[in-house]
Amino acid sequence: MPLISPASNDAVARRRNDGSYSMGVAGAAFDSTVSIARPDNTTNYTAGDVIGVAKSGTPADAGSAIHTLSNAGPSGGFVLIQSVSLVVGLSVVTSGMGGFRVHFYNASPTAILDNAAYNLVSDDVSAYMGFVDLAAPQDLGSTLYTQADYLGKLIKLAAASTSLYAQIETRNGFTPASGATYELRVNALEAGL
Repeated sequence: MPLISPASNDAVARRRNDGSYSMGVAGAAFDSTVSIARPDNTTNYTAGDVIGVAKSGTPADAGSAIHTLSNAGPSGGFVLIQSVSLVVGLSVVTSGMGGFRVHFYNASPTAILDNAAYNLVSDDVSAYMGFVDLAAPQDLGSTLYTQADYLGKLIKLAAASTSLYAQIETRNGFTPASGATYELRVNALEAGL
């Protein structure tokens, strides 16, 4: 027997015979990608630094490490993150490169630049939606790739917003390739709560 009167494509909570509840997914899927061209330098990352883009007009300088994932879910709604992947435009795993931690926010956090230490600023706590850890990328020939699947991480998007914001934190120190590209992909399902 449904606990929620389902409209078309809404979640339906059902009570099982053992007294527990199950919830269905609303049915809408979202695929959001952001491409990052890091600065044209080989400045070492230390564990805990964030990866950002090259500064506009001066490609060797650090730019923003806040990445916008547009169309990540329904405006102001809930999503279940199912898969997060990181594609690195290199053909060889850089010495020392380990895993990454992707931090999510439902509003743009305090400004931070490439190669700065990650910091959850107290003013950003209310927008912080948690993180997902990615293993060290695997060499797939011309590309490096890492992913985490079947996460089921519940996130509430901000009112009147379909975007998520992310910061990619290095978990190990390494020397990056100059101008390397990173692509962050997030797949989610509407939770319909």
